[in-house]
Amino acid sequence: MVILLAHRLQNVDKSGKECKRMNQERHYTPPIVLRVHFNELRHKWKARFVLANLFYLVVIGGLGGSLIQNEKKIESISSQSAEAAPFQSRELETLKTKETIYSILRGTGVSLNQGLDIAEVLSTQSKSSGVPISLILAVMKKESQFAPHAVSSQNAMGLMQVHPVTWNEYVNKLKLNVSSHAAFDPVTNVFVATHILRDLYDSYKETASSDSDLWEFVLSAYYGGKNSIVQSGISPSHKKYVADVNRFKDEFAQKLTD
Repeated sequence: MVILLAHRLQNVDKSGKECKRMNQERHYTPPIVLRVHFNELRHKWKARFVLANLFYLVVIGGLGGSLIQNEKKIESISSQSAEAAPFQSRELETLKTKETIYSILRGTGVSLNQGLDIAEVLSTQSKSSGVPISLILAVMKKESQFAPHAVSSQNAMGLMQVHPVTWNEYVNKLKLNVSSHAAFDPVTNVFVATHILRDLYDSYKETASSDSDLWEFVLSAYYGGKNSIVQSGISPSHKKYVADVNRFKDEFAQKLTD
């Protein structure tokens, strides 16, 4: 009986050792398998690392591009603003000048529409002809006291009192399809008269000794015609006309610069 029990215990001990060995074998992983598994993990990690870095590079690149675009937009806006500033300044100056011209004309009996038209044509013609606005206004005041339908004893017509002969000459020269009645239209009258003044300026600028002498010849010829200067030179009546125009010119120049 004792021998049988001892034999069974021996068998149980063997069975336990066998189970333990089998369990050890079941959990045992050969080194080659571990190396392969490690390499797989390392490749996966490398791939994820590369992808993550690519993602960050794309994000950073996008942010950098966005910042560059924003800087370019800001530079562009700043550049456009800098370029636009002088233009806007000139536009404001032009509007201010037109408003001043209209304020001068408002108390002369000129209608609202006529006043606005005259302010517009004065501004335009002064720029194109080089004749100062203050001088054009001064001639206008001296010649007609700003009366669009004025007619002189010599039949000079309109705001700036253009003689019919001179009117027809310049209507043909400027290729204007208008009759003599257009001389009473303020815009057409100023358009023609400023061309006359500019042509007189060009005619005398080579022989005048100074700017003041030049304008004395221009205004004298506008007043009495070029032939009057050729025949008698600048007479006292010429000088009085020029002095009156210059006085009005200074008056208007002051208003235009205030």
